[in-house]
Amino acid sequence: MKKRKGISLIVLIITIIVVIILAVIVILTLSKNNPIESAKEARFKEDVRTFQDELAFAVSKENTDNGGHRDTKISTSDFDEIKEYIPSFSKKYKEKLIIQDDELRYTKLLDEKEKEYAQKLNINKNKENFLPDEYKQVEYIESTGTQYIDIDVIPYKNFKAEVNFKTKKKIGEQYIVSSRKSVTSNDRFYLSAINSNGVIDGIGYNNYKEGTIHVTEDTEYYIVSDYTDGYQKVICNGSLTNESNYNASDTAPWSTTIYLFTRGVTKDFKAEILLYNCKLEIDGELVRNFIPCYSITTVTNADEESVPSNTVGLYDIVEGKFYTNQGTGTFLKGKDVN
Repeated sequence: MKKRKGISLIVLIITIIVVIILAVIVILTLSKNNPIESAKEARFKEDVRTFQDELAFAVSKENTDNGGHRDTKISTSDFDEIKEYIPSFSKKYKEKLIIQDDELRYTKLLDEKEKEYAQKLNINKNKENFLPDEYKQVEYIESTGTQYIDIDVIPYKNFKAEVNFKTKKKIGEQYIVSSRKSVTSNDRFYLSAINSNGVIDGIGYNNYKEGTIHVTEDTEYYIVSDYTDGYQKVICNGSLTNESNYNASDTAPWSTTIYLFTRGVTKDFKAEILLYNCKLEIDGELVRNFIPCYSITTVTNADEESVPSNTVGLYDIVEGKFYTNQGTGTFLKGKDVN
């Protein structure tokens, strides 16, 4: 008799099992409760939390080693340099995560899922990604003593300015963030300045304690000028350097806007500095956050004027406006930020 050919029961069972397994994998892949994706997210978060802890330790150590007077914040995208601050940093995160201003930040090289995971951990984009495509971020813009910018913000009694700069001269008055109602000495609202003796300065008229930090050429300074309810304190590189109860708050808000690189209204005592960044708050709300940059095409500035490519200035990422020089000459620029 001829043998009949067909599928054995065992083969059929194995085939059914394989089909079921494949179906389960497909379902789990499409499901929000995908264990494979959950495992990737857990591993990513575990790695990043470790990186953040190690970076925080490195920042704390630098603060301790320098007695709270750090000249610069940690910023690097180089893998080997990142490893110095984050020993557990691995190559799979190379160029995806960087250090900027003492913080771990992500770049455009992260995929969409990784960006989602990073944002859950409050990891921000690197600064360059804040700028529109028409602009290129640089390390700083440099004023040579003839430039200034009116940033169209009126100071209020609860006002805070943060500025990171490096001076090109150490003697002679220079006003970095300032407003002035008139030419009389009482009507002033200085937030960050250097006085004629080369000392970090702030508001200084009534019950004024002069600062003790003398500026040095080519040294970076980070100043927080906090003016709240008639009392101002100026913190430079982590140390209190000035304080005053100059009572400008009685007439606040003022009618005169804040200027960068010069003294308001009078536009004298212009600064010769490298400006790395500047932030301004009113009543705890961020109203300006400036990124040094230049235009790579023709753009419209904050005064609604058309300016050509390679115009150097400050881009405010709060309002999305490009502030350019209103004085004479031109700002110089630092290296491109990659």
